[in-house]
Amino acid sequence: MTKTSVAVGFVLLWSCGFVGAAWGTTAADPAGLLAWRYVITAGVLLSVAPFLRARVTRRDLGQQCTLGLTAHVLFLGGVFAAAASGVDAGTTALVCSAQPLLVAAAGAAFWGDRLTARQWTGVALGLGAVALCVGGVGDLGPAIILPVISLLGLSCSALLERRWAPRVHVVTALTVQVSAAAVVFVTVAVLTSGLAVDPTARLVGSLAWLVIPAGLGGYGAYLLALRHLGATPTSMLLYLTPPVSAIWAWAMLGDRIGAPQLVAMGLGIVAVLLTANSGQNGRTTARPPGGELARCTVTPGSAAGRVHSASAPLGGGTPRAPGV
Repeated sequence: MTKTSVAVGFVLLWSCGFVGAAWGTTAADPAGLLAWRYVITAGVLLSVAPFLRARVTRRDLGQQCTLGLTAHVLFLGGVFAAAASGVDAGTTALVCSAQPLLVAAAGAAFWGDRLTARQWTGVALGLGAVALCVGGVGDLGPAIILPVISLLGLSCSALLERRWAPRVHVVTALTVQVSAAAVVFVTVAVLTSGLAVDPTARLVGSLAWLVIPAGLGGYGAYLLALRHLGATPTSMLLYLTPPVSAIWAWAMLGDRIGAPQLVAMGLGIVAVLLTANSGQNGRTTARPPGGELARCTVTPGSAAGRVHSASAPLGGGTPRAPGV
């Protein structure tokens, strides 16, 4: 498996989540949709994980549950809550696109990472590409704290993974994370909108999409990218997700893709190239007290047109800003 294939697979899968969201949020309440997505995904993973016979310690379980709460619950919960509170997807996408900045700053502060002027230019250019793709920031209000919670949740997850450098199998790690998140999402759904849904063809199709390519594929590709590419390169690839999400919307939903999305994709590619071959790439062996090897980071983007009106998952998807 080459680094290029890992990078391409990650961008494509992480960006596809909004398609299932566009289908599902018209047929079910977002809380119920999110709960069922995680229950089904957890069921699939729990049926496969035992065959791996992977050794998992209590420490591994604790770490992966924590990562599940931050990378899944805080991230997706914040995004869905933001959408329900009226925060537009463009604003959410822009807030979440600050992830590379936070991870780079934390890497410099705690691990001694260094980015060159060229690489910082790439970070800024990537942020501009996201702004161009989603159309800027909408009206800000108190609910802006919700996408900030999403941003902090994913950033915290990235930094914890970097410090812990877990060695558990990717499937095992994803199984524990998703199972822990499922418990939380089901509890929230039961206490709010409930779990009852109308199993229409649209809902079934959206759940299938959210579970397989967006959930298993998106988050699985994310973990592989962190382990094979490192934190900083994975972060920068996320700048490509808004325009790629727009292409998914055009291909699967018939949404119009405009010049801003095409230009944003070009800028995103330039940003990724500028930040390529960074010194440590977030995989430095320098350790803070008690720390370990590193790798990690995330925050998908958003699509255009109709994509800005629904909520979505992933590992991408989410209220059409992030795409997992």
